Amino acid sequence: MSLLRLILWATIFYLIFNTARNVLRFLSSNKSQKDPNEVKQKKQGKYKIEKEDVIDAHFEEIDQEKSDKQKENS
Repeated sequence: MSLLRLILWATIFYLIFNTARNVLRFLSSNKSQKDPNEVKQKKQGKYKIEKEDVIDAHFEEIDQEKSDKQKENS
């Protein structure tokens, strides 16, 4: 029975801790917003990809009947 109580108290403590942490994050994020008209800048991405390097993909529609026939043959 003591193991069950320990698990229960650990769960309650975990929920209270996470709730308090989320509330503090929410309150601190509201304080950091000084100028509502200020435009947020984009964060630098992890990868350096130039727009010229991006290639558009072309897709074809797959006929459902042909797809079903191939599944049956496999």
